Amino acid sequence: MTPALRGNTAGRAETGAAPAREGAAKARGGGLARRTFLGAAALVLCGLGRRLRAQGRRFLRYHPLPRPVLVPRNALAAPGRARRFQARAVSLPTAANPDQPVRVTGLVTRISDADDAPDRFRAVCAVCPHERCEVDFVGDPADLHPDVIAETGPVDGPVYLCPCHNSAFAAADGRRLGGPAPRGLYRFRVTDVTDTSVVIGEVEEDVLLFF
Repeated sequence: MTPALRGNTAGRAETGAAPAREGAAKARGGGLARRTFLGAAALVLCGLGRRLRAQGRRFLRYHPLPRPVLVPRNALAAPGRARRFQARAVSLPTAANPDQPVRVTGLVTRISDADDAPDRFRAVCAVCPHERCEVDFVGDPADLHPDVIAETGPVDGPVYLCPCHNSAFAAADGRRLGGPAPRGLYRFRVTDVTDTSVVIGEVEEDVLLFF
């Protein structure tokens, strides 16, 4: 009787171990599924974050200038040239020196000669956001130094170039093309074009925080 009893007990033990092994396998499978789900969720959130940051870059906040800048329209009769100007503004209440008069040098250029609509012109702050050197307008990319081209890659339009550290920016929208600058040029907005003038009426709000 005793050997038979031991055999039955071993059988019961093996029978009980099988569900345990199945349970452990299911637990491992469940853990893997959870990790897969969490990984996929992290990728989705990461992609959403990138899209939101990109949207934030596209939708800039502008502030009206107390007195719009008027640039002679005949000075911008064709693409390939830029006109320097000075804008007067007031620092924002949240700036380090709030509610103070400031002067910001800018550059405006025509990007298309299709007509004289305001969006045919682009205006930027002439101060490089790296170390505040004033940028120069380069109408022909062939005039850029090879070291600049090595940094930016091929360029097919006019650029603004910082003479201090070779940061380069697209004249069409001020975006950074290369160099140590942490971002593109701050922007102004052309709000109107009259028979005689290109009217620059707004400036990117960040300018009024840092200048």
